[in-house]
Formats: sequence, C-alpha cells, structure tokens
Amino acid sequence: MTGIALVLAIVLIGIVLFSIETIPLEVTALTVVCLLALTGVLTPAEAFAGFSNETVIFIFALLAMTQGLSATGVMHRAGSWLAHLGRLGSRGFLLGLMLLVVVFSAFVPNTVTTAAFLPAALRGARAAGLRRSRVLMPLAFASILGGMGFLYGTSTNLVVSARLDELGLSPIGLLELTPAGLPAALLGVAIILLLAPVALPARAGVGTEEGRARDLPIVEDMAAPRSSKAWLALSIFVSVLVLGSVGLVPLSVAGVAGVLLMVLTGCLDAKHAFRIDWRVVLLIGSMMALGLAMEKSGAGRFLGGLAAEVAGVGGPRLVLFCLMLLTVVLSIPMSNQAAALVVLPVGLSAAAGLGVNPRTFVMGIALAASCSFVTPLEPSCMLVYGPGRYRFGDFLRLGGPLTALMLAALLVLVPWAWPM
Repeated sequence: MTGIALVLAIVLIGIVLFSIETIPLEVTALTVVCLLALTGVLTPAEAFAGFSNETVIFIFALLAMTQGLSATGVMHRAGSWLAHLGRLGSRGFLLGLMLLVVVFSAFVPNTVTTAAFLPAALRGARAAGLRRSRVLMPLAFASILGGMGFLYGTSTNLVVSARLDELGLSPIGLLELTPAGLPAALLGVAIILLLAPVALPARAGVGTEEGRARDLPIVEDMAAPRSSKAWLALSIFVSVLVLGSVGLVPLSVAGVAGVLLMVLTGCLDAKHAFRIDWRVVLLIGSMMALGLAMEKSGAGRFLGGLAAEVAGVGGPRLVLFCLMLLTVVLSIPMSNQAAALVVLPVGLSAAAGLGVNPRTFVMGIALAASCSFVTPLEPSCMLVYGPGRYRFGDFLRLGGPLTALMLAALLVLVPWAWPM
C-alpha cells in the first residue's frame, strides 16, 4: 500500500501543478518523472524510457511533416477554398467550416489545423456576416472532434495505442475508432451548429480578412515559394501514414524517413523541421512514465477495484461512464494524453475484475479524452481565445452541454462498437 499511496500522491501533485498556469506544462511533466525516479517507484531507465518510445518519435515526425504541409501551401489552399463558403450564409459557412476542419484534423494535429484555418475562417466570417466570436470556437472544437475517428487524428490515440502494445495487448487499428468516433464527431458538429448561435456571445466584431496582428496567433506563411511542391509534400505525408499503418515499415522509421524526404526534396527547410512544439513530446514521454508507475505499483489495480465496487451498484456500463467522466475531468488540469494514460491502467484493472472486454473501457477512455470542451486550456482553444475576444466562461456555456451530450453518445456507441 505504501507504493500505491506514493504514486497516487505524485498523481495528485501533478494535477495540482498542471492546474497552476504559472508553471509550464513541460516543467510539471518532468517534475513528475523526477519524483517517480527519486522515490524509487521507477528505476531511472524506466522513468525515462518514454522518451525513446517509438510512438513519441513518430509524433515528433508527424509534427515536423506538418511544417512541410504548411510551407508548401497545402493548408493554405484548403483555407482559401473555405473562405468562399462565406457566400453560403451563416449556417452554411459554419457547417462547411466545421466539416472541412474535421476532415483535416483526422490526419493533421488539431493545433496545426486550427492555426492554419484561422485566417480563412475570419475571411469567411466576414463574407457570411458572422461575428468572429461565433466562428472561432466552433473552429477549435471541430479540430478536436476530428481526431476521434482515426488513429492518427490525435496524439492521445497514438499514446494509448503504444501503451497497449507495451502491455502485450493489440494496439489500436487504423480505423478501429471509426465506428464510434466518426458518428460521435458528426454528432458534435450538429450540436455545435445548433447551440452556437444561442450559447456564444456576440462580443467580437465581424471577422476581418486579416485581423489585427495582436489578435492572431503566429501562423507561418503558408503561401511559401515552395507551393509548387504541395502535391509532393502531401504524397510523402500520406505514404508515411499508410506504410506505418499497415506495418510494412515501423512507425518511427516511416516518420523519420518522411521528414528526411521532405527536407531532401525541398518541401521542408531543415531549420523548420525542428520548430515544433517540443512540449508535446516532453509531456507524452513523461506521462508514459506515470502510466508505468500506476501499473507497477498496483495503483491502477487498486482504483480498478474501487471501480468494480461501483459496478455492483450500476453494472459495467456505469463503470464505463465513470472512467470516461474521470478522463474528461482530469483532462481539464492535465493534457488529454496525460489524462488518458493515468486512467488507462484503472480501466484495464476494472475490466479484469469484472470479467468484461477490456477493449470497451480502453476505447471509451481514448475517445473521452477528446471530449473535454469546458475550458480554453486545450492548445487549439488557446489559439482562438484572443482573436475571438472570449472569456473563460464562454467555453463552459457551449462546451459544457457539448461535453455532456458527447459522453452520453459515447455511452451508447462504445459498447455497441466494442461489446462488453
């Protein structure tokens, strides 16, 4: 019990530190790793093993390759086409915007997608006569929803898949999330389209074509001189995803090879390849150590036992709901990836204790990690926070009902796709 109490204490410390905005996320993540090593919960090799994980390397490569997509104008061209949707009127534009963003964010990290489409969203809002505050939050939310139906849609799916592989379980398949994730994402789009006009404030002015510099996040110039190489960059990106997915080439090797090909073919400047958000890499590597500590110390089994007692009251479906709710709650102070990795061992232990299909709980946790919309702490939401003139409570007004309805939908879709 001493080891369990120690790990749970470190988890609590991590949650508190993640909640304090003055401390950078990557500092908190590394603090957790150091505490696990200093207290002897993990050996130094175990504590830092996450940074050499194949999935962490692939995520770095994925972020670097998206720089190539931006530099060759792939995202810019899609965004320019989006601006023309403003002629369809307010609802037509908002629906077209969200659907296009959902498609892109299934393959491109949601933060990159939001940043790339933000200028075009402002131009389209102006054409449709919409205030930017009623466009930019739906843009950010759609980029998060897009990651639910495809393995590569969000790094959370990848790290959960990697952890399953480490535990000797089958990793998440390329389209395994689609039966539940895609309907959930489309439902989310419909909910936003219905609620946004009444839940979002009309505080900000009508979208302008360029916006003020202080309002927009730093967006790399996507209409770069290398725009003639757009199809080449897109072909390399898609090839990496396909080769890695079918197992012809290990994910890490495919990703690094893709980055090198983009550099060698001139799609990506070598200096820009490393201009990624390294916080994501540090955070995921650190949280893998925490997930290992939960498993090694027995903390996951302990919490899973508590979840099994809950099942005695309401059955396995109530346990599934509790696990998904816990994931959403933890993803507010922590990252989505961190929350999923903390709850994952709890779900696996609960499934073992109940004698139910562990896949049901695992997929519920992975999908619930993409359903936290109640605060602007998600990076995609932070990108639109300033330009949309939002306040903290604005996200709760739209994100609260959206989160609740998404969890209710997943409670039906997940057991249907992965029967208990």
